[in-house]
Amino acid sequence: MIARLVVTGFLVAVFGLTEPAAASAEPRDMAPQLYSRTTRDGWHLEIRLDHERVNSVPNLAAAANSREAFVTLSGTATATGGANPITDSLFLIGYQLGCQSDVSSGLQIGGSAGVAPSVNLGVLPLQTVGVGGSAGVSGFVQTVLQPGVIVNLPLGNMVLSRGNTGALDLDNVHLKADACGGDVTIRSFASLRVSTETGHTEFAIYGDPIRI
Repeated sequence: MIARLVVTGFLVAVFGLTEPAAASAEPRDMAPQLYSRTTRDGWHLEIRLDHERVNSVPNLAAAANSREAFVTLSGTATATGGANPITDSLFLIGYQLGCQSDVSSGLQIGGSAGVAPSVNLGVLPLQTVGVGGSAGVSGFVQTVLQPGVIVNLPLGNMVLSRGNTGALDLDNVHLKADACGGDVTIRSFASLRVSTETGHTEFAIYGDPIRI
């Protein structure tokens, strides 16, 4: 559902229109992940994610609605024990990115001097939130907000080797999100697709989410 946001007065309480943080957080090591399953024709499939590190950094352009991070990640896939030969496969790793509020439709920003009245944040039909005002210079921001946006960012893929294994490594790869109001969260993922003459199997594994 589309919601319209009209604000008069203080902008900082709306959706993160503040200056980006001056310093980055410490790089964070993420927990390894392991998932396995057995196909109908006896293949034992396994995906592993490990050596994941997320390094959130201040936005290079100093934009209040953009986020940046550098990520390191290793993914391994194996297939063992099946009776029918594997005829097709695809192993893929990447990240999912969640933007709390999509403001890519653009902002209209203006200002006026005087006494700022109270502010109503209307996110119809959920609720109305009141924000008090004060004397001084006021401004307004208006945009059409879309619901939270989640996108997949595939960063590496390969077919399984002759030994039915695959290994993909990302090292200090740059991720960024633009035109996002509020929090930006990322989550690593890996998926494996395997086909034989008698069946097709696809499954995925996900890392822990983290804000950048």
